[in-house]
Amino acid sequence: MFISDFAIKRPIVTVTSMLALVIFGLFALFSLDTDEFPAIQEPIVVTSVVYPGASPDNVAREVIDPIEEAISGISGVREVRSTAADGYAVITTEFEFGKEISDATQEVRDKISEIRGDLPPEIEEPILSKFSDTDYPILSIAFSSSVLSSAELTRLVDPAVTRELRSVSGVANVSLAGGIERELTVELRPDALQSAHVSVSEVVQALQGQNLAAPVGRVNGPLDERTIRLRGKLLSPDEFTQLVVSEKSGNIVRLGQVATVKDGTEEPRTMALFNGREAVGVDVRKSIGYSTTSVASDIHARLDKLRPTLPSTVKMDIVQDAGYRVANSVSDVQKTLFEGAMLTVLVVFLFLNSWRSTVITGLALPVSVLASFIAVKWFGFTLNTMSLMGLSLAIGILIDDAIVVRENIVRHIELGEDHTTASFKGTDEIGLAVAATTFSIVAVFVPVAFMYGLAGQWFKPFALTIAAAVLVSLFVSFSLDPMLSAYWPDPQVEKGERRGAIARAFGAFNRWFDRQAGRY
Repeated sequence: MFISDFAIKRPIVTVTSMLALVIFGLFALFSLDTDEFPAIQEPIVVTSVVYPGASPDNVAREVIDPIEEAISGISGVREVRSTAADGYAVITTEFEFGKEISDATQEVRDKISEIRGDLPPEIEEPILSKFSDTDYPILSIAFSSSVLSSAELTRLVDPAVTRELRSVSGVANVSLAGGIERELTVELRPDALQSAHVSVSEVVQALQGQNLAAPVGRVNGPLDERTIRLRGKLLSPDEFTQLVVSEKSGNIVRLGQVATVKDGTEEPRTMALFNGREAVGVDVRKSIGYSTTSVASDIHARLDKLRPTLPSTVKMDIVQDAGYRVANSVSDVQKTLFEGAMLTVLVVFLFLNSWRSTVITGLALPVSVLASFIAVKWFGFTLNTMSLMGLSLAIGILIDDAIVVRENIVRHIELGEDHTTASFKGTDEIGLAVAATTFSIVAVFVPVAFMYGLAGQWFKPFALTIAAAVLVSLFVSFSLDPMLSAYWPDPQVEKGERRGAIARAFGAFNRWFDRQAGRY
């Protein structure tokens, strides 16, 4: 066989090739992103439409029906689901797998633009979003205090903490749960309005027209240009009381004369509880294409820096940490992979009854496993439970080819041939059968990677990782194993030297096993 003959005649090239596979595999392993499951992009587009003041019946009739009719005409639409609520509509469009999510989103946007003139003019601009597994938070944090109220906690957390978390690389969105926003309340006094001859509409117009900041001009310098901005945003109740709402007959009426301005909070619509105590929750979501563990680790590092800046009465607790869960999940699979490899080598030693043959065949495991990470990196997969589970299941298969080749070489040595001739002949005789066995395994798993739909996206890393590892093991069994067998003879087999105590014990087991096989 060409591969084995070349490997035996060029041992330096063979060793260099194996080292290259191991080194590149290690680089690929340490550069891979870690996640719990494969990255799955479902072709689902969600359209949200706000229709202020409309009842659910009006929303369904005037918004949902025409949009559904327009979207249904897009090619590849599998199902359209809708929900109508008070002043709000949600249309979920599911496309056939294989449809590019960016193309699907653009086609939905185009169809809505075509019928925009037929929709009620009161609706706000429709918002289109893609469904993704990154919609779920990877980290949830609860801020609680026995002294501060929820409103004070909200002002403390947002924007100080949320701004810091948004600046972490890989963070897509930071949202609050149970936050209570600040609100300035203007309570009009009817008797004061009547005495000042001021209407409610005049107060509203004054608030809208004077509580703003806008550019009013420019100042040109010799080498630069600067903008003049009117600082009209009012921040405190005292500033609002000085706002002019009317001027009649030379008399100026200010807001404080006809209304009472209070600094308060908006009406709570949500609540967050942690250990039975009111809290403010912060949910952090990661961007697509970033590792869950690395982003979670960076967030923890940023929280450690923020912790000393918080008041002593504020307690910060981690409610949910996907990074910790993912790290544990991947670690468990890696531990199983290592245990399976050790047990495989032990079983090989038990039946081959030679530590040298065990080393020669066992080298197929680390080389094949590490080289498979090159394929994982090249295919764009992450280090997740599916890809690692594929390696765990393939551990026993990876060493099969090497065992068959080594066993046939040892058989030739026991027939009286020298170790070099036995390596040439033993590999040539068994090469076709070993290749047929390996390619039959590849033929089973590769089609799994091309399964249609959601199952295909789940099992693609699993199937292709197994196929890549098995192919590498075939190459190792045809190159490294015969080369080591040719240049590293086993004196216990070739010269009949006395075996050690462990080898003699395993030899007794093998003789017993052969007797049982003969009786069978």
